[in-house]
Amino acid sequence: MKKIHEERQEQFKRECRLIDLRYEYYGYVGKEKWAIVSELSEKEILKKYPEEIKDYAPFVRLSIKQGEAIGDFNRNEDKFRKRSVNNEDAYGYDEGLSECFHREMIAEDYWEKQERIEMQRQEAACLRKALSELTPKQRKRVMQHYVQGKSSRSIGKEENVSYQVIDRSIHAAVKKMKKRFWSEVAFDISNSK
Repeated sequence: MKKIHEERQEQFKRECRLIDLRYEYYGYVGKEKWAIVSELSEKEILKKYPEEIKDYAPFVRLSIKQGEAIGDFNRNEDKFRKRSVNNEDAYGYDEGLSECFHREMIAEDYWEKQERIEMQRQEAACLRKALSELTPKQRKRVMQHYVQGKSSRSIGKEENVSYQVIDRSIHAAVKKMKKRFWSEVAFDISNSK
């Protein structure tokens, strides 16, 4: 009799897999405490293994596919937990997430910084070259207006001319500088190919 019971237990283990819902799902409060994963229907399980399942009733019957999905989910959660443990430091740093809330933690990439510095250097050289091609009056007016922040009216008062003359002069200077700047940029682009 004991041998038959052991054989049925082994057959039950081969055909059915048990999941403790309280253990697998923290905070689970349903009346079913177990899930049985099997190809057998609930009626077939009850009929074939009445003694083996009495300790697991009430239970939820899951198909093999549902059981595999739960297993995959648990494996992925475990991998994520392990990665989190491996990648977080003692202070709870999380790559990408911490930077969202603490902008001061962002360190600029070295090569991006070098590229940005070089681009700024080239732009400054281009701007100096464009400024040097202006007439002395245009250069003075552009510097007063854009660098010192003076209005065309105040510049006009200082020079005893109307603000319209200053506006036209600044506009012509900017147009000349843009033309020079874009020809420099186009030259740089064509040479880099």
